[in-house]
Amino acid sequence: MVEADLGQAIGPINWLAYNVKKAPLDDVRVRKAINYALDRDFIVNVLLQGQVETAPGPIVPGSPLANANVENYDLDIDKANALLDEAGHPAGADGIRFTLTGDVTNGGEEMGRNLLDYMKSQLRKVGINVEIRVAPDFPTWAQRISNYDYDMTIDKVFNWGDPVIGVNRTYISSNIRPGVIWSNTQQYENTKVDELLASAATEVDPEKRKALYDEFQEIVVDETPIYFLNVIPYNTVYKKGLVGVPDGIWGPVSPMDDLRWEE
Repeated sequence: MVEADLGQAIGPINWLAYNVKKAPLDDVRVRKAINYALDRDFIVNVLLQGQVETAPGPIVPGSPLANANVENYDLDIDKANALLDEAGHPAGADGIRFTLTGDVTNGGEEMGRNLLDYMKSQLRKVGINVEIRVAPDFPTWAQRISNYDYDMTIDKVFNWGDPVIGVNRTYISSNIRPGVIWSNTQQYENTKVDELLASAATEVDPEKRKALYDEFQEIVVDETPIYFLNVIPYNTVYKKGLVGVPDGIWGPVSPMDDLRWEE
């Protein structure tokens, strides 16, 4: 089994995406309240048994363009409740403020359904009821999410080496494309973000490019169309005696022309 930096260039992130055009999630205070009510450290270290790395923002930590200084949304139930009160969602007699649907596919339980089960229990503490909707197959889930028929969903999206390839698509407003999965399915719009990503795409000075992406990450994490959970780990299992197994940052998508049996 090969580990180390395996698959880092693929940049796979597991996250909770919000439909920011649908009430009550159209209010950033509600999205932040959910973030503060969830314990990402518990998710990473207990539910996922410490086998994954935390993903604090839209660019994976292993990238030289990652910004480690974004808001972490540490667990704070009092702050979550205060934000929900401020947003005008008082608890009813049953303690519930409102109900949200949480979507997930029927595959990858450890980083999908199990996390939503935890979120359902955790968000109940701040008066949010979560109804989990498990899609019977990927096409059903993709149709729902890409046509904005959802409140929030667990999703897994890849950076693909450079933000221009795998990151921009999730946040630029011109990529809000109904029916297209893994576009800007959150329907997030911010003119400044559009400008930053356009500038960073053509900037050749490494330091200036890093500064542009740093600002982009700070804005996106603050406005939180997505609550970032964890980097998805890659492992390669192979039979003893096989050499030339891809063990670099591109992992299983690397060329396998040197794969052979040991002589």
